[in-house]
Amino acid sequence: MKPSFSHDVMNSFFLWFDNFLMKKGEAYKTYTTQLYYREDDRLGDNKVSYSSPYKQWVYDQSITGATIPTGFTIDGVFTTTGTSGMAIDFDNGRIIFDSGVSSGLNISGTYTIKEINSYITDQPEDNLIIENKYITNSRFTVTETGISPYNPVTPCIFASVENTNNIPFSFGGEDETTSRVKVVAFCENLYQLDGLLSVFADSFNEAFSKIPMTVHPLGEFGAIKTGLYPTGYDYTNVNASYNSDILFISDVETSKIKDSVLKELNPILHVGFIDFDIKSFRYPRYK
Repeated sequence: MKPSFSHDVMNSFFLWFDNFLMKKGEAYKTYTTQLYYREDDRLGDNKVSYSSPYKQWVYDQSITGATIPTGFTIDGVFTTTGTSGMAIDFDNGRIIFDSGVSSGLNISGTYTIKEINSYITDQPEDNLIIENKYITNSRFTVTETGISPYNPVTPCIFASVENTNNIPFSFGGEDETTSRVKVVAFCENLYQLDGLLSVFADSFNEAFSKIPMTVHPLGEFGAIKTGLYPTGYDYTNVNASYNSDILFISDVETSKIKDSVLKELNPILHVGFIDFDIKSFRYPRYK
């Protein structure tokens, strides 16, 4: 199935959300740490991975002050990506080599992480809060070991398209389309949660481009798609290049679970909600 309108809305929102939070809330931190060898059966026998203590890494070059790594220091020598097949997995906070690379390398590097990770989900909010158990990847303390890949870690948000509604807008088949995007946030402390909710409470009437899912910046192994972004991914430039089709936030509501209730559900996290109504004007019955 080819990507649909809802796919493109979710992709556009996801990219905008990360960029808006890091720019307006300065929600990112830079670390210099060791990377640790970690076996990964999903990669098969032809890949070797070294993980940092943190994920997700920032890959958006439009974030002022962020360090987007282009290589790492291996046994005292700075080595750029591509050497021994080295690729950067921004999503899982690690680097991946071709087979044949030793598991005993001394690797270190500098990179910037999101203060709050972001994930797309299809699970209802009650399942996310009650049933799931998350690994805490604290942004305030360093655990000197490699973080495991794939599984979501907190602090983070989960975003999903809850529903989409079309109503007639003008003659000729143009509709006003409203997509309700729900975000569930899991934060380490109340300060972090209040900051997140405050940043997005002020996003009312923000507009951003509908960026096709096919140009999402991360590809295989969580690396930047070099074919699409040979000099790196910059949200500001990508957003400007697709500005012929605009989405805007017509309504946003924030809320959080009271501590007295949360202690019965998930006592180690602070949980909040953000509901976005995203509008666009389109001709859904025409190609």
